[in-house]
Amino acid sequence: MFTYPSTDPMSNRGPLRPIKVAVAEDHDILRQDFSEMIENQPGLEWVGAAATGNEAVELAQRQEPDIMLMDIEMETHQDGIEAANRLSLLRPNIGIIFLTVHEDEETIYKAYTLSNARDYLVKSAEHDEIIRCIESAYTEQQHGSSSMSSKLKSEFSRLKQTESKLIRFMGILSQLTQAEREIIKLLLAENKVEHIARIRMVETVTIKSQINTLLKKFGMKRTREIVGLIHELNVAFIFE
Repeated sequence: MFTYPSTDPMSNRGPLRPIKVAVAEDHDILRQDFSEMIENQPGLEWVGAAATGNEAVELAQRQEPDIMLMDIEMETHQDGIEAANRLSLLRPNIGIIFLTVHEDEETIYKAYTLSNARDYLVKSAEHDEIIRCIESAYTEQQHGSSSMSSKLKSEFSRLKQTESKLIRFMGILSQLTQAEREIIKLLLAENKVEHIARIRMVETVTIKSQINTLLKKFGMKRTREIVGLIHELNVAFIFE
């Protein structure tokens, strides 16, 4: 269980107050369930609930919670994301924990890139997990740290970039000739241009010309960039 020292060691403010938590959820039963969970948890203080993105922003400005549980989908598909984005400008000190029905990577990625989200939870999460998430988000907020959210944002960003690169790579792959595929296979085996020419029994100038065409198709300047991309995407098996 999350416990508090009797005084704040970083200041002379005296006894620490509970973590102020607000809830933004459009389903009545879930909103009540989350609210009661917070009210009954020592160390947490429930400061209000909202059913729409606009209500969430108004509530946050009025009560200034430390943490807000924010449903991603309320009135519209991304109502919670839009509300969180507004709060990141109006009340940047409020930590946002997104609530979602499904672990939809696309939606979660967008949520993290548009706001100062601290974490996200699937609505079916156990109460203990939700409480731990609130406490962790608050601790990060107090220490100016966002290790969890930064790692998640970084990972989502990496996955998104990899997805974009893979889509582009597959488009280029469909345009490659059989000869170009074989040259890439030999490049992956770390063969030099002269060796590739001998293996394919053609002039070196022919291989150089084919490699120049390959580089143009990939939009790159060096063959090692093509090799690096293939290893990064883990698709070398395509050329085996």
